[in-house]
Amino acid sequence: MLNVCLIGAGGVGTIAAYVLEKSQRCRVTAVLRSNYAVVKEQGFDIDSVDHGKVRGWKPHRVIPSLHHATTDQEQPYDFIVITTKAIPELMASLIPSLKPLIAPRKTSLVLIQNGLDIEKPLASAFPETPILSGLSMIGSRTTSPRTVFHEDPDQLRIGPYWHHVGDPLPRATQLDAALLFVQVYNAGLGSGLGLSEAEAEAKTTTRKSSSRAEAEAECVLVDDIIAARWRKLLWNGSFNTICAVLRMSVGQVLSSPGRKTLLEPAMREIAAIGKAAGYADAVSEDVVQFLLHDTPKTSPFRPSMLVHLEKGQPLELDVILGAPLSVAKEKGVSTPVLSQVYELLKVVQWHLLRQTHGGNEPTNGGDRP
Repeated sequence: MLNVCLIGAGGVGTIAAYVLEKSQRCRVTAVLRSNYAVVKEQGFDIDSVDHGKVRGWKPHRVIPSLHHATTDQEQPYDFIVITTKAIPELMASLIPSLKPLIAPRKTSLVLIQNGLDIEKPLASAFPETPILSGLSMIGSRTTSPRTVFHEDPDQLRIGPYWHHVGDPLPRATQLDAALLFVQVYNAGLGSGLGLSEAEAEAKTTTRKSSSRAEAEAECVLVDDIIAARWRKLLWNGSFNTICAVLRMSVGQVLSSPGRKTLLEPAMREIAAIGKAAGYADAVSEDVVQFLLHDTPKTSPFRPSMLVHLEKGQPLELDVILGAPLSVAKEKGVSTPVLSQVYELLKVVQWHLLRQTHGGNEPTNGGDRP
């Protein structure tokens, strides 16, 4: 039985914890904050497109802080899964608390978060620990401290973050850790041992004319997770940010004049940055067209930034827009729309941080690809 510590039981994290335990191969310790008491007493209620209605579900163990993560824990953790929002200040403050939980040659870190360069701080802090980088394409959000509404199938991409060139940690060790996590997660989804990246891409190609609701839950081992991050950034850096600025759903933006004046230019600016960074295939015009036409104009989907903004929670602004704009500056790529959106959201973020100073740890609400 594998021991898992999960940090960030929001819409993404709660579903991940449920799937891992459903595999019958994991015991999950979930670190909760403001909802600790109510979940410990009543459990989670989950309304899931993949798992149906689940009432009163509790992870193997719930704890109120990372300080308690080693208490009564006889065996070291095999995986520490982090699904908090990727806010640099939060991740920096997390590192000291992680050190006592990481067992050499045993523990792997799994980051299921949005954005670019999220792995670097942990790779620097834990150079001999495998780091698995994950991208969740899911529609899942909390609707109360103990309820989760999961509306789009759970599609997870996992790949090793290759930060050990010439280090003692062999690549095979990192790949083995990634493969184990993918196999266990797929067991919880009921998807067998999972797909290769090529098989998953073939399935995606055959269903390009289908709706998102017809997609299948799956966890896929990805060869180049950074390329996958650039591909997802095409969606997150455009739909996610512009829906937040306009306070409109995806369908509303697609139906508005802002599609031509904001959304499409923003997506193509991200594509230009990705191409300059060496990831042309991941951000090709075919991918841009697929993402623009994959979502119907009637979609009520509200991306994570909009959900967090409406809840008064900080945004994943630096990793979703700040990081690619830094690459754009370095490569000399013009980004008039993205730069303006970034400046607007920086003011929004300033206001949110003032409101939530000293508040609870942000959690990740999930996004489509």
